[in-house]
Order: sequence, then C-alpha cells, then structure tokens
Amino acid sequence: MPSTLRVRKSKRLNFRISDAQEELLRRGATAKRQSVTEFIVESACAVAQCELSVQTEFKLPPQLWKDFLAALDKPATPNPALHRLLTEPGVLERD
Repeated sequence: MPSTLRVRKSKRLNFRISDAQEELLRRGATAKRQSVTEFIVESACAVAQCELSVQTEFKLPPQLWKDFLAALDKPATPNPALHRLLTEPGVLERD
C-alpha cells in the first residue's frame, strides 16, 4: 500500500522474534518489494483493521439482510418479567 504522501513517523515499536519469523518476514517483504518495516506495518495494520471491523460491521447475503430488517421492524412482544424489572423499585431503592 505505497503512498505518495509522506507521513511523519515518530513512534517506535520494539519486539523480539525467532530466526524463522525474521526470515519469513524478510522473504515476504522482498516478494512485495517493500522494506521489512513497510511490510510489517502494512501487514499488522491490515490484520488490526480486520479484527476491529468484526466488532463494528457484519455482512449478510441479500435475503438474510431482508429477514434481519424484517425482524428489527417487527413489534416487540410483551415480556411481563422485563416490564416488572424495569418498573418496580430495585433492592437499593426499597424502604
């Protein structure tokens, strides 16, 4: 993901890896024609974005999406226990 804009980098991360991991990273960087640093940062950021997207978005096939929206639009069914929980005073509010 090369960019024509240069971003000032002021942070440093240090970590330890095995010889085999270093070799793998070097080979991967060479295959992508990137420096090892560029390769590691790009790869780590891609994985981080993927992990975070799982928490904020999900995708469904068109029919399942329609079913999901229909379920959201359906009126709620009465739940007496929940109504009682939300309307009666709690143990700390009782005399």
